[in-house]
Amino acid sequence: MQYLVIGDVHADGQSFTKAVQYAIDNDLHLVSVGDLIDNSLDGEHVCSQMAYLLKKGKASITWGNHEWKIYRYLKGNDVQLGPPNLVTTEQMEKSPNFVNVFLDVCSYAQDIIKLSESIYITHAGVHPNYWLGPDSLKKKQKDIFKWGTSDSKGVTYRYRGQDYPIRTYDWVKDIPEHVHLFVGHDPRPMQGIPDFDNFQEEPTTYNSDYNGKVTFLDCGAGKGGKLFGAIVNTDTNIVEKYLDFTDVS
Repeated sequence: MQYLVIGDVHADGQSFTKAVQYAIDNDLHLVSVGDLIDNSLDGEHVCSQMAYLLKKGKASITWGNHEWKIYRYLKGNDVQLGPPNLVTTEQMEKSPNFVNVFLDVCSYAQDIIKLSESIYITHAGVHPNYWLGPDSLKKKQKDIFKWGTSDSKGVTYRYRGQDYPIRTYDWVKDIPEHVHLFVGHDPRPMQGIPDFDNFQEEPTTYNSDYNGKVTFLDCGAGKGGKLFGAIVNTDTNIVEKYLDFTDVS
């Protein structure tokens, strides 16, 4: 079976619509690594399309950290919103429908999606214990699916008035030999210090110490970058091609 796995959308409605249409035209199940919302202006449109596909059984989605943050905010948790989140929450205040379709999408969200014995999708990273068996994960280890890992000493990087953690990538080296993991979250992977103004030009794949693979799909869509997708075949467990859905019209 073939799947279209897309990177972080961040409310880039025109590019996402192109990806959805491609999936429909080619009878592909669409899988999102999360972060459909925030930053750009078409969050409601993106969520409406995704909710439709999810209800039809034509799509799947993992929790992104941005979905998780807005979901917790809507549920009344004490959440500190940053500028990207405020784009979404201000629109939700004007449109109850946006809230409804967003919550519909969240009802389908998973921490990690296993398409085959070799193909896995999550948002930000995987704790090494997951590969020993999902039941071995503790709560904080499960958080890595949404947030990845960061400097254990709490070192942060200040950007536009907010403090962000220095990201770490030790989990990459532990991907098992037979696994190809697809993630988003990081438009400049393996750099550590967040760089929100520059993005990788296309998805990047890294090998683990065990010859497993991790492909970072986020290329900065909704922030001035690109929206990429990967067509993966679970019969052969290979990536058939990468596609750039960025709308430049």
